[in-house]
Amino acid sequence: MSDGISRTHTCLENQGPSALERENLLLRQENERLHAVQEQLRESLSMLGTTLEATADGILIVDLSGKIKSFNGRFQRIWDIPDTVLEARDRGQAAALAMTQLRDPDACAAKLKELNDNPEAESLDVLELKDGRVVERYSKPQVIDHRVVGRVFDFRDVTEKHVARQRQDVLLRKVADISEELSHFAYVVSHDLKAPLRGIRLITEWLCEDYGDKLGDEAKEQIALLQSRVHRMHNLIDGVLQYSRVGRIKEDMVEVNLEELLPAIRDTVAPPEHIQVAVQGSLPTIKCEKTRVIQLFQNLLSNAVKYMDKPAGRIQVGCVEEGDFWRFNVTDNGPGIEEKHFERIFRIFQTLAPKDECESTGVGLALVKRIVELYGGRVWLESEVGKGSTFFFTLPKHGERATDEACQTCPSDRQ
Repeated sequence: MSDGISRTHTCLENQGPSALERENLLLRQENERLHAVQEQLRESLSMLGTTLEATADGILIVDLSGKIKSFNGRFQRIWDIPDTVLEARDRGQAAALAMTQLRDPDACAAKLKELNDNPEAESLDVLELKDGRVVERYSKPQVIDHRVVGRVFDFRDVTEKHVARQRQDVLLRKVADISEELSHFAYVVSHDLKAPLRGIRLITEWLCEDYGDKLGDEAKEQIALLQSRVHRMHNLIDGVLQYSRVGRIKEDMVEVNLEELLPAIRDTVAPPEHIQVAVQGSLPTIKCEKTRVIQLFQNLLSNAVKYMDKPAGRIQVGCVEEGDFWRFNVTDNGPGIEEKHFERIFRIFQTLAPKDECESTGVGLALVKRIVELYGGRVWLESEVGKGSTFFFTLPKHGERATDEACQTCPSDRQ
């Protein structure tokens, strides 16, 4: 071998200084390339180590023989494993210490055995510790050149999320119980209140029929007022009962052609001859719960008709596209509403006109708002006193619900 090297050097020397220089240049370039590769490798390892320590999860990497190849500080803190154990690189010893902290160590041991028997398997499970902490464990095989060489474990402390979910479940159960109780309460109250109202109505009707000719004008006026208030109270009870059902009764989503539906709603509202209801442009076909859409238009049209103060009343219904929503409007040339009342009128039981001047329960617009918001839309008002009002509301084009809630028909009123 030494003779061969000697002959090579002798050959280079015979070729002159230029050949030696070229050889030295090549060697220097190769050394520089190797140095650059080493620097890149050191930088990559440094970045990997820094990333490993910066992550919020505990990371453990083991080989197929059960030896610990790498871990980060977060792993050690989660399981409170001493340095001496980790320095020994013995996975079994580290696992034994971790097992003592678990509420169900047998289940954890069974999962580890399953992973050992199936090196290519991935897994995700939740470990509950005796001190109340909850740790999510994710495991994935380490693969090099299509060959499993080890396993990576990721441990994430999800105690806060777990506790929050438990609290949410408890609250949801309480809400469901309260909803059921309110439903029963509303039904019982409406039944118990309607019974005496029916008795009062029958008595007033009997007085009018049998003693009408003997009653004075003032007595007749008082009986008429009593009958009016009984009727309003009956409608109010119905309104409260229907409002309480919002969110509990669900209908199938169907395609509804509003061009065909609106005339039927208009006929139900039955506006007097001096009030005209017209459609601006065209109305779309939407996917929705039909009863809800009927409620929306019936309440808004009924309110516009009820409060119309012009000898030639005009009510117009229109619709335009607005992104993923349809924006509807119901416009009238009625008395208008002061801006300070814009929010108040959408609250339940709120009315602007004295109750003895107009049969209003204060439920209609509250129901409109509830329905629209259940669909993820919004409702608002623009108005000028003396000139009229426009009620706007939006509904999603594709019939998505903001919740799975539903509602039923309710009496219509402008509040």
